[in-house]
Amino acid sequence: MRTADAYRWTILGLGTFCILTFGVIFQSIPPLIGILVEALHISYAQAGALMGLFILPGIFLSLPGGMLTDRFGPRKAGIASLLSLALGTAIVALSGSYWLMAFGRLIAGAGATVLLVVAPKIVASWFYDREIGLAMGVFNISMPLGTILSLNFMGAIAFRFNWKASIWVSFAVGVATLGLFLLLYRSKSTGGEVKPETAGLVAAVKKAGGSAWLVGLSWGLFNAGLISFFTYAPDYFISRGESVARAGLLASYPMWGSIVLAPVVGLLIDRLGHKWVFVAAGCGGTAVLLYLIPGFNQHAAFLSICIGVFVAILTPAIFSLPAELLPESVMGFGFGILGTCAGIGMAVGPYVVGSLRDATGDYLWSFAAMTIFPAIGIIPMLMLRMKK
Repeated sequence: MRTADAYRWTILGLGTFCILTFGVIFQSIPPLIGILVEALHISYAQAGALMGLFILPGIFLSLPGGMLTDRFGPRKAGIASLLSLALGTAIVALSGSYWLMAFGRLIAGAGATVLLVVAPKIVASWFYDREIGLAMGVFNISMPLGTILSLNFMGAIAFRFNWKASIWVSFAVGVATLGLFLLLYRSKSTGGEVKPETAGLVAAVKKAGGSAWLVGLSWGLFNAGLISFFTYAPDYFISRGESVARAGLLASYPMWGSIVLAPVVGLLIDRLGHKWVFVAAGCGGTAVLLYLIPGFNQHAAFLSICIGVFVAILTPAIFSLPAELLPESVMGFGFGILGTCAGIGMAVGPYVVGSLRDATGDYLWSFAAMTIFPAIGIIPMLMLRMKK
């Protein structure tokens, strides 16, 4: 038992590193937006669509991926997802045209979709009903850290060498993560692992219930706004006269707060409960701050850092809710719901925001759209509260 208790922290570290890898590869495009527009002769909407294409498989594969993870186990699903992630990234690095790059992002996104189910499931399985808030707080350091690394270094690598060099760096991270997964992952088998769920889609949907979909809806709307910010913020700040390095730093500030605060918020969630309040507060605070950035450019650094506070408030609560609302036998399906909704939000958000940038010639209306998405995300949490 003591050995198992100690090993769960290894599993937490592994799951965290898996999502860090997702963040590095996913966010490798935003620092390159301006370079890709010029090099490939594409529009800003097309460049933004490379973000959406990466997430697009999540709309269709998250639920099947969750069911397959429940049925066949996280090890097989995790290996397959990391192989696909690495393969797609290699295709992007080798591509000489926009459409081949888009195809590579789709392949990588298919792997990322399943990885986004596998990683939180393996953490939740080892921390089920025990310090789940703290575990998810630590777990949610990963995406912010991956985003910070990409936004601050990928652009610099591209300007020093070329944009493909940045993609090859992210590919190397993916291969390293696959090696770690093969080496370190093991299931919680000796303690009576939950029997794999073999029910069909309809039975899984009934077992999950409507509450999980409300959580997913809030998560999808929040991501539509936040991922749009990460996609276009570097180019926006460059258009306002900032250097490439400074623009990447400003764009990454919302992630810095999560690294420090997410574990603390996780502890508060374990103690206070009321996870829906944390999610609603995160959506509302993010919406207000995104609205303020275009009008207060001189305070952009402060506003971006403050966004990170609300990201840290929301994400541990979102990833703790499936463990509270669902039986462990369909927890993979529950995280699949989160992935589906996040995929829709991440695909739609950057495309809408990029289209507004193309149509108007500036980012004013783009930031308005970024604001609206998370603001609407408060509504599902209010509905969840009424259901309890």
